[in-house]
Amino acid sequence: MRKKIIGLSLIAIGAIAGITSCSTSGASETTDSIAVIGDSEGKELFEKVCTQCHKTSPPSTKEERQGMLAPPIMGVMFHVNDGVTPKEGQEKREAVIDFIIDYAHNPSADKSFCEKGAIARFGVMPTQKENITKEELTLVANYLYDTYPAGSVDHDKLQEQMHGGGKEGCKDGKKDCKGGKKGCNH
Repeated sequence: MRKKIIGLSLIAIGAIAGITSCSTSGASETTDSIAVIGDSEGKELFEKVCTQCHKTSPPSTKEERQGMLAPPIMGVMFHVNDGVTPKEGQEKREAVIDFIIDYAHNPSADKSFCEKGAIARFGVMPTQKENITKEELTLVANYLYDTYPAGSVDHDKLQEQMHGGGKEGCKDGKKDCKGGKKGCNH
């Protein structure tokens, strides 16, 4: 427990000092240690808190699709990465992380980058203020940004998987939702 508290304290100090979970050339050994702690803590928190609703892979069966409580995280990150500006560099990273922290504590349909069909199906995410602190969200957001970077998800393929390669996921009966996102209920 003491190691965890010390690790979280180091990460918080690192975040305040502007250290991210990405190592830079010439970075000190201390910075690298903080980055490794941040990656593992972020992943652990994500798995503990977020995967109760957001799965880490698309559903493989109709039953899994029907039982989903929220979109899979790679789809969420696709939309966040796509919707946040600026579009690249350290400013992009900071904007994505800030968005995740704000949205998890203060979600709203107006802020969401998800498609309207996803909000219609799943609703707006409930606030997570009682489940995770801003400091912990910083760790999770860094982990998510590093694990699901912009361009890492093929959205069209993900939609096909969400529909099970068939028509049952689309309201309008289209098999290919690329051009008909309005008709899809995901």
